[in-house]
Amino acid sequence: MEYNIVPSEDRQKITIKGKPEVIIIVFLSIWGSACMTPLFSFPFIAYDSLYSIGTKTLSCERNTSKKVVCKQTSGHLLGYAKSEDTTWQNVSKAYFHFVTNKKGRDEQWITLTTNDKEITIFSDRMSPYLNIESVELASWVEKFNKFVVSGDGKIELTYSASQQWQVILLPLLLLLFPIVGLFITYFLLQWHCLTFDRDEKYLIWEVQTIFGRKKYQFLLMDIREIILTKTRGSKGGILYYLKIYISGKKSPIPLVFISITIAQNIAQSLGRFLRINVQDLTDR
Repeated sequence: MEYNIVPSEDRQKITIKGKPEVIIIVFLSIWGSACMTPLFSFPFIAYDSLYSIGTKTLSCERNTSKKVVCKQTSGHLLGYAKSEDTTWQNVSKAYFHFVTNKKGRDEQWITLTTNDKEITIFSDRMSPYLNIESVELASWVEKFNKFVVSGDGKIELTYSASQQWQVILLPLLLLLFPIVGLFITYFLLQWHCLTFDRDEKYLIWEVQTIFGRKKYQFLLMDIREIILTKTRGSKGGILYYLKIYISGKKSPIPLVFISITIAQNIAQSLGRFLRINVQDLTDR
């Protein structure tokens, strides 16, 4: 943050104005562009994810010639989109497959056998978030094969096409980047203005952020002390803090500097104006 101190002509008022440094503005411009880019793909990815949420129902029954016909109905977008139907004729048997791949992940799928081909109707390899247990699948296959030879009228298998929280995870991640960028912008892109007025006997502290301006007012007589300290930044640099302590306020008003000369000049000017001794702890 860059600060400068401006006295009034009659010396009864001084204003400390602060603004973000140029390097911060450049950083935020680049960061903001990168964070906002995912928003362009968000509508398409969000719709695709929501479209896949639904259920699949496999219903099998006998036709007039006593052959087994199976129809799979795929619901989309929680039932708000048109469903898709696929039909297979002359189904004779079902098989349940369960293997562990080279990566140690279990894979399971169901196939139906017709007169001329074997059809995969369920596979967590194609959709890894299918919400159904292997025991349930194996049980359904056993029931289906009994149904084929028994002459019963109808059998169904219904399962969720995907687990909702896993499907919407990617759209939420896309929103996370601009949200994080917004918070970083809020904390770094701020303008501070402190006005000390002897005539009005008030300190006016204004903070301008991307969400608007905040204004605080304190009595000059409530300013207890001014302390100048230094600390080492996360990247090894030295930062200097000018802290203004006010009675009734839990935390001080902090002004951050990267130049000890500017920090000391402003601190001493402020101390003389308020007739308060400044504690300079930068040599510790």
